[in-house]
Amino acid sequence: MSLALWPGLGLTLNAAESVRAVMPERHQALLSEVCLGCHGPEKQKGKFRVDDLPLTLSDPQTAERWQKVLSAMNSGEMPPEDEKQPSSQAKTDFLDDLANVLVTARRALSDQRGVIALRRLNRREYQNTMRVLLGVNLDVSQLPADSGGPHFDTVGAGLFVTGNQFELYESMAQQALDQAFNARLAGTQPRKFRVEVETLHQLFAKKNKEGLGRLERAMKWIQAVDGAVKRPENAATVAGLRKIAANADALRYHWKKISGAPSPMQFGFDKTSEVNPAGVYVARDHAEFVQYDRYYLGLPNLDKGAYLTVATREGGGNNVTAAPGLTIPGNFPPGDYVVRIRAGATANAPADRRFIEFGLKGSKGIYTPALSTHHVTGTVAMPQVIEIPFTFSQDNIDSRFRNLFVRERGFTDGKNDERVKDAFKRNGFGPEVALWIDWIEIESRPAQDGGVPPGVRVLDIPLDAKVTNVPKEKLQGAFEAFVREAYRGVPAPAGTVERLIRIYDSRISAGKTHRAAVVQALSAVLSSPRFLYRAEPGDSASSRSLSGLELATRLSYFLLGEPPDSTLRELAVRGDLLRSEVLYAQTNRLLHHPRSGQFVRPFLTQWLHLERLDLFQFNQKLFPRFDVSMKATARDEVYETFTHLLRTNAPLSDLLRADYVVVNGLLANYYGMPGVSGDRFQKVAIPANSPRGGLLGMAAIMAMGSNGEQTNPVERGAWVLRKLLNEPPPPAPANVPEITRLAGMPLTTRERLQAHQENPQCASCHRKIDPIGIGLENFDATGMWRTTDSYVPVNAEGKRDPALKKTWTVDSSSLFYKGAAFRNYFEMRNVIATKRRNFAKGFSSALIEYALGRPCGFSDELLVEAIIKQCEAKNFATREFIHAVVQSKEFRSK
Repeated sequence: MSLALWPGLGLTLNAAESVRAVMPERHQALLSEVCLGCHGPEKQKGKFRVDDLPLTLSDPQTAERWQKVLSAMNSGEMPPEDEKQPSSQAKTDFLDDLANVLVTARRALSDQRGVIALRRLNRREYQNTMRVLLGVNLDVSQLPADSGGPHFDTVGAGLFVTGNQFELYESMAQQALDQAFNARLAGTQPRKFRVEVETLHQLFAKKNKEGLGRLERAMKWIQAVDGAVKRPENAATVAGLRKIAANADALRYHWKKISGAPSPMQFGFDKTSEVNPAGVYVARDHAEFVQYDRYYLGLPNLDKGAYLTVATREGGGNNVTAAPGLTIPGNFPPGDYVVRIRAGATANAPADRRFIEFGLKGSKGIYTPALSTHHVTGTVAMPQVIEIPFTFSQDNIDSRFRNLFVRERGFTDGKNDERVKDAFKRNGFGPEVALWIDWIEIESRPAQDGGVPPGVRVLDIPLDAKVTNVPKEKLQGAFEAFVREAYRGVPAPAGTVERLIRIYDSRISAGKTHRAAVVQALSAVLSSPRFLYRAEPGDSASSRSLSGLELATRLSYFLLGEPPDSTLRELAVRGDLLRSEVLYAQTNRLLHHPRSGQFVRPFLTQWLHLERLDLFQFNQKLFPRFDVSMKATARDEVYETFTHLLRTNAPLSDLLRADYVVVNGLLANYYGMPGVSGDRFQKVAIPANSPRGGLLGMAAIMAMGSNGEQTNPVERGAWVLRKLLNEPPPPAPANVPEITRLAGMPLTTRERLQAHQENPQCASCHRKIDPIGIGLENFDATGMWRTTDSYVPVNAEGKRDPALKKTWTVDSSSLFYKGAAFRNYFEMRNVIATKRRNFAKGFSSALIEYALGRPCGFSDELLVEAIIKQCEAKNFATREFIHAVVQSKEFRSK
C-alpha cells in the first residue's frame, strides 16, 4: 500500500505502520495566540501546558490532554471570557479537526483496552474468600492497605504485596485453618441460650437497697456533724471556720476540727471521705433514683419482663435495667448466630422513643457504640420478636467481650442527668419508661452445604492432632482437592501437591503433630500468589478471551466480592457460561443473591465518597437526633435505594429525582413521614412538593456536604458536578485562602461565597460550583429541611460571639453557569434531573473501573458510549448497565 495522507483529518496510513492520529500543525498558531499566556512555560494554570502538547496522539496520556482541550473549548470555559478570543472561523476549524482527530485516536488506541494489571485480593475480597472457603471471619485490618487513591479498591495498580507481607498472609492462613478445624471437630450441633430479663429484678432490688442505704448513711452523717456544730463548746471554732467556709457543706469539710463530729467512715464510707466527704454529698444529692425506682417497681408486667430505664448517677436499681443483655456461653464457638429480642412499646411511648440499640459490650461497657438499631412495633400486650444476624468472631472469644446488650436509642449522648432532672421536675419521679423487654436469646445459624465450608469438606482426612500414619494417597487427594477449591476451581499446577507433601513430611520429621503439619502445608497454599492474586495467565502483549473459570471468577468478584460458587463453576467447566444468554441469567442471579450487598456497599461507598460521613463528628448539641444510629441508617438509605433499583430494574435516573423514597421506620421518623414502621427498608410514595426522592434528598448525601455543624455549599456543589453531572471541577489552586478567612465577619452564606469569588483564581471554578451549593442551602448540616439559617462569627479572641449572630431566610435561588436560572431547590433539581445522559456516563465509567480493575480512560470512550446507548434504549434501566458491562468484550477478555 502506498503512502497516503488524508488531509484535514490528520489520518496517516502506511503499509509499515498502523493508523496514526495527528493534529494539523497549523493549529499551533491558535494555541500560541490564546492559550500560551496561561498554559505555557511561564504559567501553568490548572497544571496544564499546551506548549509541550504533541501533535501526534500516539498514547492515551496525550489523547487525554487533547480531550481536555476539546472539552474546555466546547463548553466555552476556555479561553476565559475576559481573555483574548480566537475568531469564530478559526475556533470552528480547530474544534472540527480536533474532534475528528480524537475519533481517529480512539480507534488507533483501542487495542490497548482490556489490559488489566495482576490484581491482589483486596481486604474485603480476602475476608469474603476466607469466609466462603473455610467458614471463618478474620480481622483483616493488618493486611496491606488497598491504596486505591482516587480509584476503586479493585484497581490492580494499588494492589500489591511486598515480600515480607507474604509471611503475614501465612500467619493469618494458619489462624484461619485452626479456627476452621476447631469448628469442624466441635461439630455442627445447634446452640441456643435465652435470658428471661425479669430475672434482673433480684439484682434491681439489691441495688435499690444499697442506694437507699447509702442515702440513709449520708443523711445520718450530715445530721451528726450538724449536731456537733450546734454544741455550745464548739461555737468559737465554728465561728472561725465560717470565715473560710461559704456554706454548711463547706463547713463539714472541716469536721475533724469540730469536737464530737464523727468520721464518715463510721457510717460506712471509704477512707477518702476522711479528707474529702464529697462522696457523701454525691449520695445525698443524686437521690433521684429513690422516686424513680419506686415508680419502676410499681409498673405492671414485671413478673414477665423488664422495662428499659435511664441510668441515674449513684443510682439504685434502674442502672440494672438500663441495658439488659446476656453473656454468650463459653462453649459457643465463633461463628454466625441470630440474636432475638422479644420487645414491646408502652401505650404512651412517643414515636421517637420506640427504637432499641443492640451491641456487644467493649471497653466502654454499655456506652460502646451499637451494632444496629431496631424499630419496636409491638406492644407490651403483644410483643414482637426482633431477629438480628450476629457474627461472633475469634476477636470476641475473650470473656470480657462476650456480653450482648440492649438499650433504648439515644441514651448514650451524655444527657441522661439532664433527662432525669427535667423529668423529675415534670412528674416527680423521672423519665417515663417506653420499652419493655421479655427475653433475649442467641442461637447458632446453620451454615450452607450442611454446615461444612468447601475448603474443609474436601479434606477427606482426619483433622485431630493425635492422628498418625495417614496414608500418602489420602494426603495427596486431600491436598489436590483443597488446592482446586483455593484456586477457584483451577486444578493444582504440576508439582504443587508434591511440594505440599514435602512440607507436611518436614513438619512430621520435626516432631510436629499431623494437624500442625496439615496446617503448615495448606497455609502455603493460602499465602501463595495463585491464591492471593486473581491470576489470568497469558501473553500480556495480546488480548484473549477469558476461559470459563476465569469469567466465573471475574463475575463473582465483581458482583459478590467472593469466589464463584458451585453453580458458576459447573457452568464454567461445561463451557455454558461463555454463552451470552447463560451469562445474562447468572448475572441476574447474582444481583438477586442475598450477599449482593457485597457489591452494592463497596461500590457506592467509593463511587459516591460516602466515607466522608466519617471524617468529622456531628455536633450533638445542635443536632441531637442525628446520632450514630441515625447516621448509619441514613447511609443505609443510599445502599437500599440502589438495591431497589437493581432488584426492580428501575431507571438509574431515579437517583436524580424520584416520586418515592426507600426508608425504614427510623429514617421515616427522622424525615417526618408517618405510617412507616419496622426495620425493613421499603418503597414509600412522597408528595410532589417533597424535597426527598433521589440522592439530593437523602440525609447522608447532604450531611457529607457539611462539617458536622454548618453546611459546606462548595463541597456540595463540587459533589454534584462530579457525581451527578459528570463535569468534575479541577482541584483547587494551591495557596488560595479558604473561605474560613471570612469567619469573623457576620455574613450570610451567599455573601461569604460571593466574597470568595473575588479572587480570580477561585472564580473560574466557583462560578460553576457555588450556584449549585446555594441551591441546596435549604438542607441543614444533617440533611433536614430548613427555611432559615444563622451564623455566629468568632471574635478577636477566636471565640464564638453570640452578639455577632446573624439570622436570615434561606434564599436558594441562583443560576447555573452559562445555563438556566432557578428560583429554588426544586427548580434546580428539575434541571439536574434532565441530565440523565451525563449521569449515565459517570456511572458507566465508574462501573467499568470497578469491574475491570483499571481506571476508565480515554480508550474506553467507545465502550462507555455503547453502554449508554444500550441503556438509553431501555430508559436507563439500572440492571441494564451491569449487563452491558458484563456482556462487553472488555469484561470477557484479558
